[in-house]
Order: sequence, then structure tokens, then C-alpha cells
Amino acid sequence: MPDSPSSTPSAMRRYWRRNLILIGVLVLCWLALTFLPAYFARELSFDFIGWPFAFWMAAYGAPLSYLVLIGIYARLMNRADAQARSDAERGD
Repeated sequence: MPDSPSSTPSAMRRYWRRNLILIGVLVLCWLALTFLPAYFARELSFDFIGWPFAFWMAAYGAPLSYLVLIGIYARLMNRADAQARSDAERGD
């Protein structure tokens, strides 16, 4: 959040509350992406290009999904920063 003298404490609280909620949701998504495929991997017993499919999910699927989560966080926080900046300029 941009530091500006016209930022009110309530605006900063709203900004950080939104940030914490977003982080909480993304951590829950991270947990689901990490542990659910591992739990169901026993049932994925077919081969994919000579390797078990569970290997491919662990080796490629999880890191790619983590990158997507990072991209979502960055995009949403850029929007929140822009909104906070415009609110500070308006004096809300």
C-alpha cells in the first residue's frame, strides 16, 4: 500500500484485511493442491509416457499450479494497491 499522509487508519485496515483474506484463501488452495493429489495418487496407477501419472503430477503439476497461485496473488494485489492509491488521492 502506498504510504501517503492522507491515508486513514480505516482504509489501511480494510487494505490489510483484504490482503489477509486473500492470503488465507491462497494458502487453502496451496494445501489442496499439495495434499489432495498425493492422497489420491494411489488410484492413479496408469503410465504416462513411460512414467506413473502420479510422478508427472508431482513433478510438473504442483510447481506449475504454485506459479499460477503466485500470479493470482500478484495480479490481485496490484489491483488492490491501485485501488488504495486512488482512494488515498480522493481522500476516502
